[in-house]
Amino acid sequence: MTAAITSAAPDAAAARAALTFERTVPRSLVHRHALSEVFLTDSACVDDERFVAAAQLPPSHAYYTDHTAPQVLDPLLLLECCRQAETHAVHAHFGAPSGTKFVLQEWAMTLSGDVPEGSAGGPVPVTVEATTQEAQWVAGTLRGLGYRMRVSAQGRPLCEVSMRVKYVTDTVYAKLRGRAAGTVPTSEAYRHPETAGLVEPARVGRARPENVVLLDPAPAGDSVAARLRVAGGHPSLFDHPQDHVPGMVLMEAGRQAALLSAGTFTGEGAERWAVSGLRASFGAYAELDAPLTVRARRPAWQEADGGSTVEVGFEQGGRNVAEAAFSLRRAGADGGT
Repeated sequence: MTAAITSAAPDAAAARAALTFERTVPRSLVHRHALSEVFLTDSACVDDERFVAAAQLPPSHAYYTDHTAPQVLDPLLLLECCRQAETHAVHAHFGAPSGTKFVLQEWAMTLSGDVPEGSAGGPVPVTVEATTQEAQWVAGTLRGLGYRMRVSAQGRPLCEVSMRVKYVTDTVYAKLRGRAAGTVPTSEAYRHPETAGLVEPARVGRARPENVVLLDPAPAGDSVAARLRVAGGHPSLFDHPQDHVPGMVLMEAGRQAALLSAGTFTGEGAERWAVSGLRASFGAYAELDAPLTVRARRPAWQEADGGSTVEVGFEQGGRNVAEAAFSLRRAGADGGT
C-alpha cells in the first residue's frame, strides 16, 4: 500500500491522547459548508492502515437533537461524525485532491447502548479509532477503501461503524452522473419543499415539521410506504448543493419509515422506539427530480432482546436504488441511546 501519508504517531493510544477538541477541522476537508455542521475537531494518522479522530457532539442542535424519544445521542449524529472522520482522513492522510468525489457503497452501525455521564447537559467529546482495509490504489491515487471504526466517549464505547467508499475524479463523476436528457438538477431547485401530505412529526419521532422527510404515508399489506420529501433548503440534510439525494438523507428517511412501520404495526408511538443499529447498501444514485418511495416492512421481532428489525427499500424508477435495515428497541432500555 503506497500513499501520501502524513507523519504517523507512535501508536494508537499516543495518537488518541494527543487529540484536541479546541477547534473544528477545516470545513472543506469534511465536505461541509456551514461551520455549525462540522463536528470533527482533530485527526491523526497512526500508520498506513489506522487513524484516530476527535469530534464534539453539540448539546443542542435543530436537527440532531430534535427527537420525541428520550434518547440522549442521535445515532445518525454519530454516523455523521464517522463520515466526517473518513472524509477528512482521505484528504489529510491519504492525499486525495480537493476535487475528489466520494461514492458511498455501503455502511453499517451497531450501538452499544452506553451513554456517557453528563451527555444530556453539555457537549460530548468523542474519539474515533479507525482501521482501513482492502485499499484500492491506481497510479498512486486512492480509489476505494473499507473502514472499521470504534466510537467512544469518556472511555466508554458508543458504537461500531463499518463502511465502504469509492473515490473518483471530477471527470469520472461527471460521466457517472451524466444523463441523456439534459443536465442534472441540484438541490437548490428544491429549497421550498412540499408540505401537503407531510407526515405528522410525532409519528416519526420528530417535534419540528421541517425535520420530517416523508409524505403521503399509506399502509400496503405488510409494509408502509411514503414519498421522500426533498428539502433542498434544510441546513443539515442539504448543507450544500447536491446533484442527488445523499446517503445521510436516505438514512433519515429510512429511520422515519422504520418508526412509522413500528407505530403502524404495534400501535405504539414513535417515542417508544429508538434505533440501535442499521445497515445499508447503495446501488444507484437517488435522483432529486423523480419520485422516490420509501417502503418499510412489518417489523421482524427478535426474541432475544425484545427488539425488532425493519427492512426498508428505496424505490425509484422501478428499481431499488438503496436497501437498508434498522434495528429498533424500546426507548430507555440499555441506557437510552
